[in-house]
Amino acid sequence: MIWMLLIAIVLLSTLAVCRLRHVRKREETEQRRQAIAHIFLLRQLLEQLQRHRGLSFGVMSGEHALEARRWSVHQQLLRLLRNIGHYEASLYWYDSWHQTRDLWQKIEAGFDHHTAAHLLLLHNQMTASLLQTIEALASRFDLVCLGRLAPQAEGIWLELLHNIELVGQSRALGTGIAANRQNLPIWRDRLQILSAQIQEQAYAALARLISDPELRDLVSSSVREAEDALDILLDRIRSILESQKGPKVHSVEFFQVATRAISAQLQLVDLLLGRLALGSGLLDTNFLNADQV
Repeated sequence: MIWMLLIAIVLLSTLAVCRLRHVRKREETEQRRQAIAHIFLLRQLLEQLQRHRGLSFGVMSGEHALEARRWSVHQQLLRLLRNIGHYEASLYWYDSWHQTRDLWQKIEAGFDHHTAAHLLLLHNQMTASLLQTIEALASRFDLVCLGRLAPQAEGIWLELLHNIELVGQSRALGTGIAANRQNLPIWRDRLQILSAQIQEQAYAALARLISDPELRDLVSSSVREAEDALDILLDRIRSILESQKGPKVHSVEFFQVATRAISAQLQLVDLLLGRLALGSGLLDTNFLNADQV
């Protein structure tokens, strides 16, 4: 009788432990799914903030044809910030998110008062803090290394976002230089540095991505598109830097060329985030549609 009681206790304890593990696993999966959804919203915010930076620097450099587009992107940023506000409790513990919010207030208040250079600096600081928030979420929920010691191919989405920021900074500077008012040696030197960083880092990340046998079929066409767009962008940057009397590239054209390079890499980011979402049990990936926000 005692043995039967002991066996029953052991069985019940085992069942309780298994149930607890199942509940914890389900909670972890749900938290990971929510983190991916939040990261995608922040990635949208990053895209529009980078666009706002380039347009603002272009307008303040004398290219007033970009003003209507800047105003439209400004409104999109406000909508995104309101949308993200519904999930802000999940971001409350990240100091970088509070910095992001504070910097946006400074940008909004300073467009009519700051110089183009200072506003550009504020945008750069805000994109940096926003990337830090995304990286913190990715690290906490293991969305880069995926349970291993080193970043995995599916985790390259974060590296792509950092490379996109290099392109975003070059878009802002190139647009301002092409508008001529910001055609100063300090900006041309910075654009040269950014061009070298893009050449060194962006293609390498794309090559690692397409070399993964599990992802090759999914990303091959998008990788080629991203590489082609980078080729065109770097050619336009060379045209700007090699011109002595003034840029041969129109500022609006340069902005559009750089935007295509960014969009092509963002498409890859979304593919990888979508794959991670499906792997976390999120069958409905409508949150990956930017039009939903």
